[in-house]
Amino acid sequence: MTPSVHTIPMESTLPQARAMMKEHGIRHLPVLDGTSLVGLLSDRDLARMEGFPMIDFDLVSVPDAMSEEPYVVAPDDAAIDVFRTMQERRYGSAIISDGGTVVGVFTTTDALRVLVELMR
Repeated sequence: MTPSVHTIPMESTLPQARAMMKEHGIRHLPVLDGTSLVGLLSDRDLARMEGFPMIDFDLVSVPDAMSEEPYVVAPDDAAIDVFRTMQERRYGSAIISDGGTVVGVFTTTDALRVLVELMR
């Protein structure tokens, strides 16, 4: 899991999200309305929006591109269950939430890191 999670306010624009992802070298941003999780924005979501030439990317807000129902798990959920759900549903990430507070993001890259460690 990525414990120093970066989030983005839902009022943000897509260029702001793209800049944050680039600055921190990340591909997933939990979207917050105040302190409440309302969605997930991925680099794939941004690429999809950038692919529409009729859309002014600079004017589009995060809620227009985000997934509204991200996969959310608790810190103590069994890793195998998280892995299985991500694999079966083809999720690229899981948001780790503790009592409604986003505390991390677990990605397929993190899952591969675990696999490499197990194979050593």
